[in-house]
Amino acid sequence: MKSAELEATIKTLAKTIETIETRIESAEDIEAIKQLQHAYGYYLEHWQEEELTGLFSHDPGVTVEINGGGQFKGWEAVKTCFNFADHYPAYGGVKKAPPEFLHILIPNAGIIHLDPDGKTAKGRWYGFFLGAQRKSGVIRAMIACGIWENEYIKEAGIWKIKKLFWNDIISSPIEEGWVKTPSLLNPPHKTRPEPGLNTHFAPYPSGYIFPYHYKNPVTGK
Repeated sequence: MKSAELEATIKTLAKTIETIETRIESAEDIEAIKQLQHAYGYYLEHWQEEELTGLFSHDPGVTVEINGGGQFKGWEAVKTCFNFADHYPAYGGVKKAPPEFLHILIPNAGIIHLDPDGKTAKGRWYGFFLGAQRKSGVIRAMIACGIWENEYIKEAGIWKIKKLFWNDIISSPIEEGWVKTPSLLNPPHKTRPEPGLNTHFAPYPSGYIFPYHYKNPVTGK
């Protein structure tokens, strides 16, 4: 093999290795974001406030928005959002989730897109919920489903949540179902957050489509 051919081959191999390394890094990033989103659900199940807030970035633009209840913006506001003190009185004032409380929120059908900078990403998920919660003084079995449209940021090599945006589709007592009672939401947070972006929140049976963060993967539209 001539030196020119050898040089060309080496350049091709170097380019191939670079491409493979980029793909591996992307795959690892996507897996880390999945782990992050799954951890959120496990911590939320038991009202583990410190563990929940530890998943979020300290970036000034960090936000949490749930349905049409307004936007918690900034690190201190996020901590306020995940302070479950509003719920404690209904369960005897104990500062933890009581045994009869159930809050299983499972992320499904995740679609994650890494931004070109490799430091930010967006993800859309279904959240399927089974629970037991006190409503009007009575423990009720609940079933719910909603959609997250979240943004993530990589800080010092670790992925964190930058924007969490949740939109209920249904939130119903199991014995009544979502056709009879499509939405039975928690009371508004006592701390009034800033006006949110989700001004069109409308659960089933409105037909409302929570906006996608991505284009059609086939048509590009």
